[in-house]
Amino acid sequence: MNEALVRLVAGRFESFTAPFLNEPGDTFAYALKVDHTKRVHDLAQAIATAEGFPEHLLLAARLAALMHDVGRFPQYRRFRTFRDKDSANHAALSVQHLLREKMLADVPAPTRRLVLGAVYLHNMRSLPSLPSPELLTVARAIRDSDKLDIYQVMIEHFAQKEQLHPEVALDVKDEPLAYSENVLDDLLRGEPGNYQKIVYVNDFKLMTIGWLYDLNYQASCRMLAERGYLDTLFDSMPRHEPLLALRRQITADLARRLEGA
Repeated sequence: MNEALVRLVAGRFESFTAPFLNEPGDTFAYALKVDHTKRVHDLAQAIATAEGFPEHLLLAARLAALMHDVGRFPQYRRFRTFRDKDSANHAALSVQHLLREKMLADVPAPTRRLVLGAVYLHNMRSLPSLPSPELLTVARAIRDSDKLDIYQVMIEHFAQKEQLHPEVALDVKDEPLAYSENVLDDLLRGEPGNYQKIVYVNDFKLMTIGWLYDLNYQASCRMLAERGYLDTLFDSMPRHEPLLALRRQITADLARRLEGA
């Protein structure tokens, strides 16, 4: 039953995104989000399974992963940017279109509420206090899986000699030695990065490195360590002492997370 429901909702996602992929011109941004969504689903399923989610929460996590970025498509069509502060809150747009298009029809009401809640919450800098432990469980899984895939997307993007699609990194300035001290200071205090503060490519890298402080599950931290994303990002940045100090801190903090401390 659950697998059939996941396939049904995945088919609706494909039907929703097909017109965007068939638009004339460059459809790179849309294809990027389709591929991202599929990988986030797989990551959410892996995290939820590793953490022993009960079956109904595993289902909610998988469906929320499939639906979390639906709003990115109308956002980019209208504004030609993925930067929420310059356009619209893509999580709120996702909820709006999920309801308008009835993309969660046939999903039981309790699960549908969890999916809508997790989608709405997935892009907040930090989660608010939530009255529902089940919503908190699902929202955390979606946030972790989303971040884990963005690490890969950003590393591949920044490895290009010529960045043909600057919208991937929110059109930040490509100045190889520059970074913002207020972004670095947040991380040194053990706080996640803030999209509102980033100006340079290195700010974006620092922000993603700081996501360690917003990962919720040990399985997520294990995936982060196994894939070497943090080392790859640090190796691509200037060898300035403040950044080296941050690297030592992050390395120690990740080790503690992996030990369950």
